Formats: sequence, structure tokens, C-alpha cells
Amino acid sequence: MAGYPALTDSLGLLSERAGDVTGLVYARLFAAHPELEDLFLMDTDGGVRGSMLAQAFECLMDLAEGPGTLAETVIRSERVNHDTYDVPAGMFQVFFNIIRDVTKDAASHDWSPEAEDAWALTLAEAERLSVS
Repeated sequence: MAGYPALTDSLGLLSERAGDVTGLVYARLFAAHPELEDLFLMDTDGGVRGSMLAQAFECLMDLAEGPGTLAETVIRSERVNHDTYDVPAGMFQVFFNIIRDVTKDAASHDWSPEAEDAWALTLAEAERLSVS
């Protein structure tokens, strides 16, 4: 998979306009799935959340820019790791969708049909990797 510059461009806009979105992403995650917040009780400084978000961004960019081998390795191995915490498989997709939504909100009127398509294709591939 490769060739979705609209996705990486939208992440650039996110960085420029919103800076560190860790708090925003996790606030949305916990609002939608409050049961997950207890998994982060030991993460008092937010380091684990920040690291997980950074890794998710790396996976999304790897899938968008291709060939996706880093994303494939990370998503599949983290799927196994998260099983030990009883995190349902579908939560990976929820997390990636929240990142897309935060990015779309930050892009505002600069969100394009190309960005929508690039995100849809990239998220479909991420979902395939997280359930296979």
C-alpha cells in the first residue's frame, strides 16, 4: 500500500494547528469507552499514552506512504500484547478512527475528498491487519 499523500498532509495540518493531541485523542477514547481508562491508571505522566499515539501515527504514515511492513509488524504484535490486557480487537480500529476524527476536526475547511479517501483506504488496511 502506498501513495496517499493526502493522509500525511492532513497529519501535517494536525501538527501545525493542534500540536500535541494526546490529551484530546484519549479524552475522546475514554468518552466513547470509559472502561479503557482504568488500563492507564499507572500512566500518571501520560508517557504510555504518548508513546502509543506516536506509534499509531507511525503506522498510519507507513500504511499511507507504503509499503506498510512496519505497520504490519507493529499492529500484529501489539494486537497480541493488548490481548493480555483484555483489550477487544476492535479497539485498534476505534483508536485509529478517533485519530482520523481529531485530524479532520483540526483540518476543518482544509479537509478534502482526497483526505477522506486516503484515510478510508488506510483505515481499511489497518483494520485488516488488526484482525488477521
